[in-house]
Amino acid sequence: MKRRRFWLTMMLALLAATATIAGVALARNAEPTPGGAADPLMGLTDPSTPYDLRFLDAMIMHHEGAIMSARGMIADSSRPELRDLARRITDGQQRQVDQMRVWRQRWYPDAKPADADMMGTMGGGMMDGNNGGMMRGSNGGMMGGDTAERMFLRMMIPHHQLAIDMAQDALKNAQHDELKGLARAIVADQSAEITEMEGYLQAWYSEDSTRDTAAPLRDMMHRTPGGRGR
Repeated sequence: MKRRRFWLTMMLALLAATATIAGVALARNAEPTPGGAADPLMGLTDPSTPYDLRFLDAMIMHHEGAIMSARGMIADSSRPELRDLARRITDGQQRQVDQMRVWRQRWYPDAKPADADMMGTMGGGMMDGNNGGMMRGSNGGMMGGDTAERMFLRMMIPHHQLAIDMAQDALKNAQHDELKGLARAIVADQSAEITEMEGYLQAWYSEDSTRDTAAPLRDMMHRTPGGRGR
């Protein structure tokens, strides 16, 4: 039981970290709109880095968090629906990661590895009090056991929404047509999976969607060092 709780905690931390990192990527270099909100523009630390390279690095990391969380939290679920969802997430996103790595090497053979500074945001994000307690139980403690599936759904819905936001921005700003094709696939696939997960969350746990928690995360990241919203 302790071993299962440990791995559940690790998977939730990983999922939160990749979502937080994506939030940083969305926030940095974002220009305020006339209404004061930040557009979801991609960007790592160095503003001279090509947009497509920044997108590749952020989306690869984001996908890898989803893959590891699906394998660790729902791949062995007693619910066939969740086992099938885990298979689709891991297979589909791993194919996309493999393709993005090929493009990165082909288009940017001299590029340095992804910005290690982004990893400094790990451990925050959705795990603290700014997220409405998505990763914690009513008593404030980390939830474990058979609640892993519920926690996965609550976390993966906004995680998917961040990927959609990133992909929609790439449709406007990416230079490579191949990347725009990938972005369209991400929007279609992950929008459908959000709808699916929202249905499970309501049917099995009588809970509303957590999709809107992606927006506060972006706002929070926009106020962190490196963002222009400070």
